[in-house]
Amino acid sequence: MILRIIFVVFISGASGICYIAGFTRIMSSLLIGFGALAATFFGIMFVVPEASRELWFPVFGDGAAWPFFVLALVLAVMTGLVLTKRKEYAPAETLSSIHLQHIVGGFFAYLLSVFIPAFLWFPSDEKRLSLDSATLGMHAFWGTCLYMAGTIAALYLFYKASKATAENYPDLMRRIVLALFAVMQFDKMPAFIAFLLIYSPETRIIYPSIAAFALAAYIPVAFFLLKLSWQSETLE
Repeated sequence: MILRIIFVVFISGASGICYIAGFTRIMSSLLIGFGALAATFFGIMFVVPEASRELWFPVFGDGAAWPFFVLALVLAVMTGLVLTKRKEYAPAETLSSIHLQHIVGGFFAYLLSVFIPAFLWFPSDEKRLSLDSATLGMHAFWGTCLYMAGTIAALYLFYKASKATAENYPDLMRRIVLALFAVMQFDKMPAFIAFLLIYSPETRIIYPSIAAFALAAYIPVAFFLLKLSWQSETLE
């Protein structure tokens, strides 16, 4: 367990340092590419028969695999777009307290977008036993809608914060925002939530379609990384 924590901390720190150093397109392509790999993994998992799947990944129940593969294809295309030579004009704004408020607001909005829907995703044992599976599924769906809306709002605030520049440092806030995003592993949240929605060894109640919807939060995340990558003065 300690080795896993050290590994995660090392990966997070290395990602943040790469963004600070200016290797924006490379890091963004890796982060979006991870989303494509995660979607592919979930899709393959639902192609494998349940009896065989339980030997290597305890997910009880079946679901459609095609939404995950479609999402993987979309993210693979966006990964390629990050690495193109396209350069986009970045509107410059003088660094002020407003930009710092935006970055703090984006940080807490991202956290709240995960913690608040958790009450709908994972109800208490008493509520879970008193409600039928259809009602529980609706709760999970509305929780995912809240998560998606919160994620988009947080990304918007992060983007507003990234517009700040300083003399001789045109990419100042872009690099800081992307480094924070990578260090906090915010890009991995869609995959983590999708995993929680299909991993239920105790209740064996899973929501594959809602998990695919949650994983689709990678699209606004990828668009956010793509936009800032095209606007950055990279070293690649």
